[in-house]
Amino acid sequence: MRTTVELPDDLLSRAKSHAALAGVSLKELFIDAIEQRLAPRNQKTRRPPPAIGNPKGRRIRVLTPEQIDQAMFS
Repeated sequence: MRTTVELPDDLLSRAKSHAALAGVSLKELFIDAIEQRLAPRNQKTRRPPPAIGNPKGRRIRVLTPEQIDQAMFS
C-alpha cells in the first residue's frame, strides 16, 4: 500500500544516510522501525527470592518484592 508521510528534512536526511550505511532501502528501514515500535514490549516479571533455610532446618521468613521495594525506597 502506498502512503504519503511528511517528515522534517533533517529526519529524512538522517534516515536516508542510515539506510544507505545499513545497506537497506528507505522503505525497508521504515518498515523495520514501525514494526519495532508497534511490537509488544517485553516486561520483565519479578520472581520472588528463593526461600532460605537456617542451620536448624527452620525456614526464614522471606520478604515479598513489594516489601523489599518499600524498605528500599520509603
